Amino acid sequence: MLAVARHRPERVAELVRPYVGTTPQWRRRLVGLIEWALTPDLVDLAVDLIDRGYADEARGPIAVNSDFWLLLYGLSETHPAPAARLVGAYLRRHLARARADGSGDPFASEHLSTNSQVADTVLSRIAQAEPETYVDQVLPFVIDVATASSAGRTGAHDLGGRWAYRLVGGRGVDTALLAALDTALRSLAGQAPAAAADALRQLTASPVQELRFLACRLHTALGQPDEAITWLLADERNLRLGWVDSARWASRELIETTTPHCTDEMLDCLTAVLLGYYPAWERRRQKGQRSVWGRSQYELLSAICPSRRSEAVRRRLAEWDRKFPDHAPSPPTPIQTGFVGSPISDHAARNMTDDQWHRALDKYAQPQPERFWPLRGGVHELARTLGSRAQQHPDRFTDFALTLSPGSPAAYLCAIVEAVTPHLDADHWERLALHTHQTLGSEAASTICRALQATPQNFTPALLPALDGYTTDPQPEEDVRDAGTHGTRTDLLTAGMNATRGQAALTVAALLFHGSEHLHALTLLVTRLANDPVLAVRVCAAQAVLALMKHDPQIALDTAEQLLNHQDANVYNASTTQRLLINTLVREPSRFAAHLARALQGRGDMAELAGQSWAVATIQGCLTPDLPNSTDELNALARRGAASVFADNIDHYPHLLPLFNDDDADVRKNASQGMRQVFDLFPAQAEELVRAFLDGKAFPDHLEHLAFALYDHAGPLPNVAIDACERIVQHAGRELGDLRTHRAADGHHLVSAVLRLYRQSRQAERIRCLDVIDRLSQAGAYGLTAALENER
Repeated sequence: MLAVARHRPERVAELVRPYVGTTPQWRRRLVGLIEWALTPDLVDLAVDLIDRGYADEARGPIAVNSDFWLLLYGLSETHPAPAARLVGAYLRRHLARARADGSGDPFASEHLSTNSQVADTVLSRIAQAEPETYVDQVLPFVIDVATASSAGRTGAHDLGGRWAYRLVGGRGVDTALLAALDTALRSLAGQAPAAAADALRQLTASPVQELRFLACRLHTALGQPDEAITWLLADERNLRLGWVDSARWASRELIETTTPHCTDEMLDCLTAVLLGYYPAWERRRQKGQRSVWGRSQYELLSAICPSRRSEAVRRRLAEWDRKFPDHAPSPPTPIQTGFVGSPISDHAARNMTDDQWHRALDKYAQPQPERFWPLRGGVHELARTLGSRAQQHPDRFTDFALTLSPGSPAAYLCAIVEAVTPHLDADHWERLALHTHQTLGSEAASTICRALQATPQNFTPALLPALDGYTTDPQPEEDVRDAGTHGTRTDLLTAGMNATRGQAALTVAALLFHGSEHLHALTLLVTRLANDPVLAVRVCAAQAVLALMKHDPQIALDTAEQLLNHQDANVYNASTTQRLLINTLVREPSRFAAHLARALQGRGDMAELAGQSWAVATIQGCLTPDLPNSTDELNALARRGAASVFADNIDHYPHLLPLFNDDDADVRKNASQGMRQVFDLFPAQAEELVRAFLDGKAFPDHLEHLAFALYDHAGPLPNVAIDACERIVQHAGRELGDLRTHRAADGHHLVSAVLRLYRQSRQAERIRCLDVIDRLSQAGAYGLTAALENER
């Protein structure tokens, strides 16, 4: 039907129209027809489907990230008028859906997405080629949405609703709609004056700001100067119409366009109004800021045709020129993006002497005049350039770092330390680290700690006082609060890593993992950090306790108990304390079982981490009688964690069997991950696990893991493989050939698996394989044709 529709669309539309609104199957067929074979002669049918709500999710074929606008991409270029009809139908349909849900703005209610890669191209094409049709289809929608989204707002400086903040060059669908409408309206002024006049009547009837903006732009293009100025002066708000970065530019353009041609009487009225125009906000001068009194008047008054300016206007403009010498009125600019670069280029930096570096560092340590474009940074950007040069010449810049004084920004010295650390021996690094510590104090803590974590072999006894001082630094003063319903694992650990004492704990851990040379001194620091009152520090200290376990297990176990004995159960809510708890459970289960039991009662991520720990303890055989002995006794969050561990340890697959039918969807999802390793088991075990998965509630949503396992297994496939292939193709059906969904990858995996299965099977199984291949062919599975050609 698709092939015929491309050649005889009128006949196909005639044949299928009686089936509109009949069955879900025909609904899918008709939407597929529009998606794959849209032509101008099918537009009437497409509009009907959209109006009835059958094509709410219609989108361009093939691309995974396609959308409705991609469906119109080709049509907008070859047949823009029919494309405009589809745009109008689509907008009206989703506005009706939004209203049914209590919203007048389908973008705000998310019935329409503001994201699209091609909407701006499609809409601009239609607006330029068929402005009258575009205005007819889109203007009512814009009026309705703008009115609804600005409802309830009042005041002379109200910014309106959906399109209040206008930027030149924005790529959102809503932005593209308005920009294309502006283009189409201004084109109407020359191509269809009657249509332009009708549109103007609709726009001027509304007080909404963005609609007045469109009216201003249309008045500017119509060439009726007296009428345009009359409208401009009818409402003071009309004097402030434009874009975010040039708030009066549309109003200014109207004045600039009309004043050369308007009557003397109308010019006198305009001049009188503008000479007395001082918005109220200009009178409210902020302390420490320059007065902007007269700025708005300057922007508008300077738009009057120079040859028709009165003496009063010329005198006033001369006054404002003196007051605002660097703020001449300027048009809105397109959105620009870029990187904030260093004030010194890499090329210049390569040739700078030490004296030049000192002068540059001193210069950019001071505030610099603001520069809009190109963007140029200051201290931190220059520090990156300095670090880059130090990495190339570590010896030179190590000596240079020793000449930096305490008055220099910390970023400079820290950048050099980070860059040269991998290149220095212990003696040179000790000298640099001590100088950095003495120069910057605690500001250097993070840099020195991270450097020691990367190169623990550079640690010397001379650095011990600095590290000892970091363990008693005031930061952090208190814990993370109100971490939210999703748990505090990341928040706690991140907070610790961004605090001096937390970094000190991680440094002690790195040193102990490296060796036992400084064991006695570092053990004292571990004990101190493990008893820190701030949880963020404790979760970092857990890593140090784990490292201490290598050298002195008994002291480490005692210290671990002190660390975990915190009144706040969130102490278990970090990956570091999770690893410590698992280690202690393996060594002394009876002593630490109570901590696991407490963690299992937690919420959010804490319970999931505890479930992981419970699963590891189960695998290690160190559960105590007072702990849960099966997943049935765990809460849903803990079961999620346990499921992920059992899925990663497929040898313990019996624990997965009940989880495939768990009431919690995330538990089923995590357990299903284990199917990727199912054929690593012995054949009988693999068959047991596959059949449990096929019969479980997890299968329909997560069959892709089994499909991948069939594809990825290098050896002969077990007997159960043909059952798996049949069930997958039966459930996934046509989705296996839909390249817009992830099921297309499952189809590709299934093609490879079933052909291998055909080659290794006997006649009875081969017949079943051929049936599966037929189903894959009907679905249009990706890669099937090429694979069959290779079999011949």
